[in-house]
Amino acid sequence: MIALPPALVTYFAALSDTTRDSFDTCFAPNAIVQDEAKTHRGLAEIKAWHIAANVPVNETLPLSLREDAGQTIVTAKVSGSFTGSPVTLDFSFTLHSGLITELEIH
Repeated sequence: MIALPPALVTYFAALSDTTRDSFDTCFAPNAIVQDEAKTHRGLAEIKAWHIAANVPVNETLPLSLREDAGQTIVTAKVSGSFTGSPVTLDFSFTLHSGLITELEIH
């Protein structure tokens, strides 16, 4: 098992949390998320993005973690009841004071 920073543990657990209650607790108030060529700024937009995605994720399994130019990059296998499942994605995080300030998913 890969040792992830606490904010990333919360983030990956929240992906399969259907209540979505804990999703925004791992982000800084002014965080930015880039996913599918769209940018979401601030907690309200990030939570709205997560709810709108409505992706039925059953499991997210981090496969590797590396540091590169101030980013924490986690490669993870994401599985669920969506087309193309499972997929392997790179999640590039920037962390500050224990919270996610930037996330790019590719």
